[in-house]
Amino acid sequence: MCARLIVSRAGGSVAERRERLLADLENPDRYVAVACAGDDVVGYGGVIRHQLMSGMPADTAPSGYYLIGLIIAPKWRRYGIGELLTIDRMRWTAERADEIYYFANLANGAILDLHQRFRFEEVTRDFTFPNAPLKPGTCVLLRAPLPYPN
Repeated sequence: MCARLIVSRAGGSVAERRERLLADLENPDRYVAVACAGDDVVGYGGVIRHQLMSGMPADTAPSGYYLIGLIIAPKWRRYGIGELLTIDRMRWTAERADEIYYFANLANGAILDLHQRFRFEEVTRDFTFPNAPLKPGTCVLLRAPLPYPN
């Protein structure tokens, strides 16, 4: 069900997404948070650890943990699910690091507003991230200190 939610927003194959989720669950540098209402998956968000490697472009985002892929089913938006998933992912990351990153499209006001409440501050708008389809000038990289206070 989680794979279907992700595919509904990001596209691709449900089977392929399911395999990626299973791999994420086994990777100690990744975390998957899921919100359910009854038997329905209504939200998803992940954390990945990104590591700079030699040969990456000079403008590659810094090494660290990144919030990724926050998706809430359309009829469940504006109920605080995204906030709860973000708190959960930040708590998990705080056990491993003293800061956390995320990047977003500048046109996505809802996600930018959400993360502003968690003390995220802009790092740069001039960056790349491996395998992310970022168009120059459309995204912002942000960082917040951890742990996030209760």
